[in-house]
Amino acid sequence: MTVFKGFLIITKRNLLMVFMYLAIFLTIGILASGSDSNTSGTGFHAQALTVGVVDHDGGVLSKGLSTYLSQYHTVRQMPDDTAKLQDALFNRNVSYIVTIPEDFKTSCLREHQALPVSKIPGSTDGYYVDQQINTYLNQARVLTDSGYSDKEAAAYILKHADSSSHVTMLKSASSEKTPGYGYMYQYLPYVLISILCYVMGLIMIAFHQPDLQKRILCSAVSIRSQNLQLALGYLAVGCSVWMLTTWIPAFFFYRKAFFQSPKMPYYMLNSLTLLLVGLALSFLLGTFITKEDILTAFVNVVTLGMSFLCGVFVPLDIMGKGVKTVAHFLPVYWYEISNNLLNNSAVLTQAQRQLLYRNYGIQLLFAAAIFCIALVVSKRMRQTA
Repeated sequence: MTVFKGFLIITKRNLLMVFMYLAIFLTIGILASGSDSNTSGTGFHAQALTVGVVDHDGGVLSKGLSTYLSQYHTVRQMPDDTAKLQDALFNRNVSYIVTIPEDFKTSCLREHQALPVSKIPGSTDGYYVDQQINTYLNQARVLTDSGYSDKEAAAYILKHADSSSHVTMLKSASSEKTPGYGYMYQYLPYVLISILCYVMGLIMIAFHQPDLQKRILCSAVSIRSQNLQLALGYLAVGCSVWMLTTWIPAFFFYRKAFFQSPKMPYYMLNSLTLLLVGLALSFLLGTFITKEDILTAFVNVVTLGMSFLCGVFVPLDIMGKGVKTVAHFLPVYWYEISNNLLNNSAVLTQAQRQLLYRNYGIQLLFAAAIFCIALVVSKRMRQTA
């Protein structure tokens, strides 16, 4: 077992890097689960701004607009003085200034001209007031075109402005809060693939040294035995890394919640398929990389690229359609799809189980394809050596 022992010796030399990635992984997972628990249960609260109004019209509809805005904000009547308006905006005495022209009804309601407004540069608060002004103008336009007088239209808008609907949130199986260990499994691809690719790459770089290869070839160990010992080394290191990144954190931080969850076997199966993908990628990188600095660059590109594209660091829900289309061709995407399904479902239906099995199968196909590519590359390199 000379090759296998050498495999383990090189692995021990890189344990510090393994624990560093593990510490980063646990820190991110714990912080993410903690931030989710702190924000759970909070709702939307409308923000009241200080809005300045310069009314040149003085009509019923223009006064109705001021009254309408006062139901949501603090409205101040401002003088028609450009310098004073600029000073008020600069000193943050007001956050938004709207100027109502003299021919308000004709220009803004009939001719659809926009109201002159001034906002704090770089602030997003103004969009909130923009929406409310547009709502008032649209309602006033519809009512006056329908035969309502200006007074009736303004009264109708103000009467229904503060009407609200009572909404009751129903708890369903798809609205479950993401468990803490769900975040751990969300970030698992980055740390698992990083450790495997880096450690296995360093081991293969050591085995690719010409002097070491010659010594192995001159030894009594057959090629078949060498390959079997290398495969055993990959399996031992891979299972050890998998235990470090899945079982041990779950045992220490989420023991009762995780091991009593009916979805625990599915999380484990998902992580096992990811392990095979990581081993295949590490084998592929180890076949053609011969320098440590090149290995570091490749590992960072592969792991960070897949993590950002496939939903590890950025949720898939907020990604564009084009990014998701590209992510379909990466194995981590199918892992994250399965992980999101497990996180958001209290009880798995038969259709959801079939979807999980399909995603597991796709990951296994990715692992097999990457492994076959690695074999072809390895054979070509031996032929050209």
